[in-house]
Amino acid sequence: MSSAYEPMTAGAAAQFREVYLAHLRQRDGVPDMKTQTFDIREKFFAALDQAPVLWRGPPLVAQQVFDRNHARATPEAGLDEATLWALATAKTNRAEKFGVEYSLEHAPHATDSLTDPHAYIQVEEFYHTRILKDALRTIGLTMEVTPPGFTVRSMVLSMVRLPAAYANVVILCGEVFGVAVFSLLLEKARSLFAEQPQALARIEQLFSQILVDEVGHVQYLRSTLSPTGLAWARRLAPWVARGALHDLPELVALFGRERLMQYVVEADVERAAERYPDRLRVPAV
Repeated sequence: MSSAYEPMTAGAAAQFREVYLAHLRQRDGVPDMKTQTFDIREKFFAALDQAPVLWRGPPLVAQQVFDRNHARATPEAGLDEATLWALATAKTNRAEKFGVEYSLEHAPHATDSLTDPHAYIQVEEFYHTRILKDALRTIGLTMEVTPPGFTVRSMVLSMVRLPAAYANVVILCGEVFGVAVFSLLLEKARSLFAEQPQALARIEQLFSQILVDEVGHVQYLRSTLSPTGLAWARRLAPWVARGALHDLPELVALFGRERLMQYVVEADVERAAERYPDRLRVPAV
C-alpha cells in the first residue's frame, strides 16, 4: 500500500502545511477565485503559447475518430493505443473539474484564499483541464470537456456534501488515483510519441505540472486526516478506484483493469514527481 496513507504526527502535519503553503505561493502566485487563475502560472502558459510545439506530419489520431468516441460512454472496439491514450487523457480530469465547479457554486469557502491551501487546490484543478487540452493540441487534437458519467457524478456530489473530515477520506483516495493514472499516461506517452522528441518534451512539461500538483494534494490531505481517517482511506482506495474506472473505460482498454488496480493500490506518490525541479519537498515525518 502507498505510504500516502501513513499518518503524520501533529507537529509534522503543522510543519508540512506551513511548507506547502509557501510552496504554493512561490509556484502559483496569487489566486483569483473569480477567474480561477494564478498570476505566476499564467506567465508559464503565456510562455508556452508563444512557443507552440505541434506534431509534424500526419496526425497519429484522427479528429473524427476522437470526437466520435469522446461522445460515447464506451470506446469502439479495435482502437489503437494512441487513440485510447487521447481519449483517456481527455476524460481523466473531468470528475475533478465537475467537483470543483459544484463546490465553488454550492459550498464556497469564505477563508482568505492567500492562506487557504484548499483554495489553491481548487484553482489548480482548473489548470489541469487546460493542461490536458494543451497536451492533446500538441498531437493535433482539440477537445471540449464533457461531464462525467452518473456513477462518478454521484460520488463527487456525495463528497462535496459530506463534512470535510469525512469527505477528505474519499478525496484522498481520488487524489492517489490521479497520481497513479497521470503517471501511467505519461509513461505511455513516452513510448507512443518518442519518434518526435520535441512533441514528447512538451507533453512531459505539461504533465509534470499536474503531477507536482497532485502529489501536493495527496500530501496536504494526508496532513489533515487522523490515523483513523487514513486507515479508512487505505481500505476505501480500491473501491474508489473501481468507481472512477467505471467512467474511464479507455484507461481499462489501454492498461488493463488488473494493472490499473495494482498501480493505484501501490502508487508511489513520493517518486511520481521527483524528477521535476519545482516539486514539493515534503519534510521528514
